[in-house]
Amino acid sequence: MSNVDFYIGLLLSNAGHYEESQAYLESARRLQNKFHGSQSITVATIHHLLANSLTHIRAFAEAKQNKRKAYNIYRTKFGPDHARTVQSFKKHEVYH
Repeated sequence: MSNVDFYIGLLLSNAGHYEESQAYLESARRLQNKFHGSQSITVATIHHLLANSLTHIRAFAEAKQNKRKAYNIYRTKFGPDHARTVQSFKKHEVYH
């Protein structure tokens, strides 16, 4: 079910339906946390997508929290010099 919510949230976000995507992405994050743990790469990706949607609806504080969580997971899993971590950090700077 989490994959269905993830892909619906992704499609809605890509179509510009950011508020609608938020509910699906949050559901996917909850399910992924439950079954794979809060530090999984998929959870990091969901945090990244949530940050993007939240930025578009001007929920900057919540977007920043999600971006920070994504960055921390990537740094823990891949290390500080990995491309995903570096890219996440560069995008994270926008929210400071």
